[in-house]
Amino acid sequence: MPFRLPAFLRRPLLRACFSVMNSRRPDMVIGGTERPYMRRWWLLPRNRWFNVYLHHFLRDDDDRALHDHPWHSLSVLLSGQLIKTFAPIPALAACPAHQRARSHAAGAIVWRGCRFAHRLALPLGSDLEPRPAVTLFIIGPRVREWGFWCPSSSPAGGWRPWRKFVAPDDPGAVGPGCE
Repeated sequence: MPFRLPAFLRRPLLRACFSVMNSRRPDMVIGGTERPYMRRWWLLPRNRWFNVYLHHFLRDDDDRALHDHPWHSLSVLLSGQLIKTFAPIPALAACPAHQRARSHAAGAIVWRGCRFAHRLALPLGSDLEPRPAVTLFIIGPRVREWGFWCPSSSPAGGWRPWRKFVAPDDPGAVGPGCE
């Protein structure tokens, strides 16, 4: 059974996060400035040991490939809902037959190891637009490079470092992907 943050703790935390979101610009916008995928605020001065980010998801992760992270992480879903597509076996992450999906509601606490291949999506509202979600994202020190798990039939064929997947001039924008 997944861990959950009780509502009496989640609500004041969410209010504090909305205060941050309304008081300053995000420290990073991912997915291009025209149609951002995610806005990120650094809640602690960035350092190499331990960081806490506030994430405001506005649309789905890039659907061309699952990705992993360079650090172990813990997410606390403060508002909204996230649908996580993942591969229990990272080496099979690029094969849809080996992928699973799990829905997480507000309050969910999710641990991810650095090699956990996944993709996040937002459910659609009645207007067929994605419903935003807000998370706290807590990370440890960098332990590896991160990247995307491309289908073996693609030119990239397997795990691809993020710098070769995203746009070279704007790491927050869509790039060549698995091509």
